[in-house]
Amino acid sequence: MGFIPEWAIGGAVLIFAVAVAQIVVVKLRASVRKLPASDEEIGELRQALDAMQNRLGEVEERLDFAERLLAQSRGADRLGPPPR
Repeated sequence: MGFIPEWAIGGAVLIFAVAVAQIVVVKLRASVRKLPASDEEIGELRQALDAMQNRLGEVEERLDFAERLLAQSRGADRLGPPPR
């Protein structure tokens, strides 16, 4: 299994967050141009934003999990093999 540096994982999360933000901005700009927006469109945008926030939360949880695993493996390497 390959080693993925922490900075690479953090960079991937940042890139993902920027991409999600760009999608939200594009959708918001498109909805602003069509003023007035209907309640249905506003509801759809809120649902899309909620879905993206949920996905970002899941990504943050996965990053935290990966960081904990990395910290555990580094700690185990420092301690050496367990006694028999």
